[in-house]
Amino acid sequence: MKKTTIILSALLIVFTTFEGFSQNTPVNDATPQIALLGTFHFAGSNDLLSMKIEDLATEKRQKEIQELVDKIKKFNPTKVILEYEFGKTRLDSLYQLYRKGEHTLTINERQQIGFRLAKQLGHEHIYVADHIADLPFGELMQLIEATGQMDDFNGVIGNIQQNVMVPQKTFYDTHNLSEFFVMMNADVYDKDNRGSYFQYLMKYDTKDNNVGVRIATAWWGRNFQIMSNIDRIIEPGDRAFVLFGQGHTSILKPFYQDRTDVQYVEIEDYLKK
Repeated sequence: MKKTTIILSALLIVFTTFEGFSQNTPVNDATPQIALLGTFHFAGSNDLLSMKIEDLATEKRQKEIQELVDKIKKFNPTKVILEYEFGKTRLDSLYQLYRKGEHTLTINERQQIGFRLAKQLGHEHIYVADHIADLPFGELMQLIEATGQMDDFNGVIGNIQQNVMVPQKTFYDTHNLSEFFVMMNADVYDKDNRGSYFQYLMKYDTKDNNVGVRIATAWWGRNFQIMSNIDRIIEPGDRAFVLFGQGHTSILKPFYQDRTDVQYVEIEDYLKK
């Protein structure tokens, strides 16, 4: 055990030293760049908290979607990576039909933003990187019920609904889509999203049941796997644009910001222009 600890400590010193050196290593043309845009789900979702949006098919919002795509195009992505299970080909098959004029875009962010962007850039394929994981939310609800904390939990949900979701919907109703995406990708919202797992889920854990910890662990693990999938897709010199739900990107952004083998790009800077 002592020998193992010594080896691990030595490795940590090596990696720390190398990290300090690599941070001073200049980015070159072969270093892939990555930009992540967090989104809401255009068609709605089964999430406990989500906005109900019904106007994305209108002429006004369709024009705004195209304006959003035009701004992202200025990043000049070489690959468009979407939230769909890694290794599955169905989404790319639909994209091939869309390229040939044989598929009409549905009200879905992968198609409305991802397909449009890739086609207008002349890409032959879109790419997918999601990883499916089982999070024990059912067990959490059983624990909350069993420990008599359901009123507290409902109060937490009501508070988030009133102080987060309602203001977001108001902002959506009074701004264009580019402005809305800038707002929902702001550091403060990313921080709140990450913090909610620690602040609201783990509080219900007991001495004998740490289901909140396990949910957070599984969620971070899912996003680590998504990052690994993205790494398998991008190549030297790529400029990858990644479109995932904001719950994912709020975690993925720090992953890439802390790395030196990939250059992280703030896509919001393009959306503000």
